[in-house]
Amino acid sequence: MNGAEDTSDRPELLSLMMVRFMSCCKPTPPGIYSNPAAGVLRHRRPKKKKKKKKKTLPDALFIDAMTDNCRAVDMTEYSGDDGGLLWSTRRHIYYEGDRGQVRYDSSSPPTGGELMRKGWGTHAVHGDPITGKLYELLDKDKKVLKSKKQFAYIRCLHEANYSDAGVAELGTKIMMGRYLAFVGGGELSVQNKYKKWFLIELGCKGKLQTRDIGKDQNKKHPIGESKGKQGLHACERGQSGGILERDMKNGGRHSVVYPNYPNNRILRRTIPAGNITVLTTVDKMTDACSLSVDYDRSLWYFHGEGAKDKNEALVSCLASMRAPPGPPGAPGMAGVQPGQAAAGRPGSPGPPGHIGHRGHTGPVGDMGKQGLQGIPGSDGEKGPPGAPPPAPKPITNKVSKVTFIGLLGLHSAFLGTVYFVLKLRASAVQKATIDDHEDESH
Repeated sequence: MNGAEDTSDRPELLSLMMVRFMSCCKPTPPGIYSNPAAGVLRHRRPKKKKKKKKKTLPDALFIDAMTDNCRAVDMTEYSGDDGGLLWSTRRHIYYEGDRGQVRYDSSSPPTGGELMRKGWGTHAVHGDPITGKLYELLDKDKKVLKSKKQFAYIRCLHEANYSDAGVAELGTKIMMGRYLAFVGGGELSVQNKYKKWFLIELGCKGKLQTRDIGKDQNKKHPIGESKGKQGLHACERGQSGGILERDMKNGGRHSVVYPNYPNNRILRRTIPAGNITVLTTVDKMTDACSLSVDYDRSLWYFHGEGAKDKNEALVSCLASMRAPPGPPGAPGMAGVQPGQAAAGRPGSPGPPGHIGHRGHTGPVGDMGKQGLQGIPGSDGEKGPPGAPPPAPKPITNKVSKVTFIGLLGLHSAFLGTVYFVLKLRASAVQKATIDDHEDESH
């Protein structure tokens, strides 16, 4: 074989050469890779397909309690007469008045009012209290949604200037009856002309998941009955709005919260069941047609003519909500470094403070325990003998001789007198005895 190596008696070497030839001249099948040096063909591991991340909703919002502990400011100088919806983000409260779009800083009472956009007109803006994002509802022509129009798109807005931040399309277009919209926890709920409730997962691009959750079952008290016993009053421009809740303690059950004018109440309505609960009552909620909540400050907001003795009142009231904080907002622009302020004059001393009240008498202390009896002490040492008693004093009061003789004479006279008296008595007795004898003899 011209010096070539004979492989006929070495079948394993022949097999290796065949494998090398096949790997060089024939493409490797898909899913198999070759290793000519090892002389084997091995299966290639298939690449794992990347799973699409399932979209998750933001934290759920649920209102535990709403109170009538409220404070208010008058918006009249900015808003003029009342007009449309009220909504809020995590930093500001907005209201659509006749003069334009009004903005206040979130607090109680609201502060820093301004006319943000004069002559803004009619819009359909809602704010999500959890995410702080802004959304505007649009019809099939991408114009502001109104009653009895087809709801087809949602436009996201930048809070700084309300510019366009993206447009998303609903998975199912919805023919509206009355404009009723409720936002919260990354979802929007609306009711169509046939009283069916829909849930839309909010977003700024693509098609949004849209679910028909059924027809409202409370036929006796429809929510669209403006100025009804359980209904939601319509704003002057036709819209109405409130909060969408998701109760995670009850299987994620949805409900809507809204003002009930002229009954001056705040109602919760489960959807689609239609069960109604009164959350609180507030005086003078005239023309209240929407409300919003502020999780960070535990407040809820509404507009009412004449509330708290204000003309066009923006009212903030205490509340408690069950929801963790949402994501932080984008950082603001860097502020201007303030100049150094000149030292002011020292202030005059304040008036003296009031005298404090006398404190209460403390409680009587516990009686102490009886101490242990002491051990008797040992006998003391015998003292020295006492001094002898003093000698009796001599009698110094001696009776004089004259005095003694005088006293002796007086004593003798006294004895003589006694003797004379006794003798007289004895003579009298003797005489009487003699007389008696003489009488007897006669």
